Amino acid sequence: MINIPSSRKQPVAPRFHTAKVFGARPGNQFFLPLPVEGETISLRCVNPPEGTRFDAGSGVLSGVIAREGCYPVTFVAANRAGETAITVKLLIGDAIQLTPPMGWNSWYCFSEGVSDTRIRETAAALVERGLAAHGWNTVNIDDCWQGKRGGRYNALQGNERFPDMKALADFVHRLGLRFGIYSTPWISTYAGFRGSSSDGGMEQACFLPESERLQPQQVFGRYPGLHERKVDRIGTKWHFSDDVRQWAEWGVDFVKVDWLPNDLPTTERIAADLRSCGRDIVLSLSNNAPVENAAGLLRHAQLCRITADIRDEWESIERNGFEHPAAWHRQLAPGRFPDPDMLQIGAIGIPNRPNPTYTPSRLTLEEQRLQFSLWCLLSAPLLLSCDIAGMDDDTFQLLTNDDVIAINQDPLAAAPVIEKRQDGIWVYRKALADDTEAIGIFNRSEQRRVCRLNLEAGGRDLWNGENVELAGDFSVAPHGVRLFRKMH
Repeated sequence: MINIPSSRKQPVAPRFHTAKVFGARPGNQFFLPLPVEGETISLRCVNPPEGTRFDAGSGVLSGVIAREGCYPVTFVAANRAGETAITVKLLIGDAIQLTPPMGWNSWYCFSEGVSDTRIRETAAALVERGLAAHGWNTVNIDDCWQGKRGGRYNALQGNERFPDMKALADFVHRLGLRFGIYSTPWISTYAGFRGSSSDGGMEQACFLPESERLQPQQVFGRYPGLHERKVDRIGTKWHFSDDVRQWAEWGVDFVKVDWLPNDLPTTERIAADLRSCGRDIVLSLSNNAPVENAAGLLRHAQLCRITADIRDEWESIERNGFEHPAAWHRQLAPGRFPDPDMLQIGAIGIPNRPNPTYTPSRLTLEEQRLQFSLWCLLSAPLLLSCDIAGMDDDTFQLLTNDDVIAINQDPLAAAPVIEKRQDGIWVYRKALADDTEAIGIFNRSEQRRVCRLNLEAGGRDLWNGENVELAGDFSVAPHGVRLFRKMH
């Protein structure tokens, strides 16, 4: 029995907010959380496949399925208001992460101040605040966790702020959340910690003196130290395969691998190491990948950053959300997600700083709603990097709109058809798996605009919940959005 907060005021039967499909590789360990909203919920799995185990306390199906195939698995949730069932198709084959990941990343929140304690607090807050019940179920540690090499694999271990990575992963998993980590094939990470290659010890000549380090294991110095010390490169000794074996033992479910440019030979090597570790670990490439490599990169990775780092500024949202080559849209498919970077929603910190406190996003609430809507229509990864425990009600309501999230989590993962109209209006139309359609009207201008749709059908306004006719004029606020789901 688990207690999951509900955003609903009156008791209602449980509601599942999980994707209808989940991919895993035959013979690999996998970890499938089951987001479900409601009060005092009991959960059960009717038909767990051979080799798997369902933990009703955390709401997680995990284990190993040996043979390829489609395994429909039914889950039932009950509370005092009623009972609800859902069937999820487990597709055991080559593809994993069949819908975009949803969760949280530490970079814009804690940045250089990330720690075991702060990760535990955030993971707990995702559950306690009710976000996990709506699908926000991945917790990713970004840069700044790395210490020295050691252990049975001579792999990177946590630094002084991460004394036991296995215990931390276990804590996150017990909450029904997935656990993610950060790496680079370079000698140094962007923040100046050790990466997953070296020069066999010769790189130590580039270390800062201990008295000059901001943190004991920030050996190459804060950004841009790695460029100044010329350790922004792959070293002569490849350690990534050692690190992957360690991550699999810890229970890592997701890894962000960060270097520039994302070249194909290195990506292939990284992907091969991950595939051979015995655990499904989602590969997220970063950053600003060259579009000429689009097809190749997304053959080997589930996510690929297609932009420079995002900021909580309107110009950055425009650049990352609207102004990338159409070739990336053509690669979009289940398990292949172009990534325009993280959501700039809620209270965030400053990159490359310890960030003991946070400030509200400089985006207006309307601009935050636009970013969220656009990322959903793009089937982009939905990764927050804000203060979860202190989240205000407006942010919570925005991020728990299940009708909008469903557009992002649609298993078809179809690329939107984009129509650029006059006066800064862009119209996106996205086919959905149930033969309905999502329509987004985006106003990139500084003035309120009116956009005419000529769709002879009814629909639902996903932000105000009203039923509408989709033939007519729609007013759109500056830097605003109208988002509809066209019905059958």
